[in-house]
Amino acid sequence: MAVNILRYADQDGRPVLLARNAPDHVDARVLAANVNEDHTVATDAKYVIFSSTVDFYAKKGGTAAVPAADVTDGTGSELNPTIWYISGITTIGLIAPTAAVVTLTFYK
Repeated sequence: MAVNILRYADQDGRPVLLARNAPDHVDARVLAANVNEDHTVATDAKYVIFSSTVDFYAKKGGTAAVPAADVTDGTGSELNPTIWYISGITTIGLIAPTAAVVTLTFYK
């Protein structure tokens, strides 16, 4: 199921409610502080929505890292991503500087 948004509008066309469809697949990772975990993307997933109990970093197809110095070559991990289009991506690296729970909500 795609991430379709339901839009309800008032008489002037302004949205008054936005909701997404129920997910196809939800996973949760319990992360130890500063330990990368590689998460396998759900089969046929096209989108992932992230949520976490604390700040975390994610990297497509590789090992995520908490930056300890400048990263200026494009290989850094993203802080607190919201939603990614993940067609063709098979793994996502996750890491947090403190213990965390990260959920990954997948849509086809």
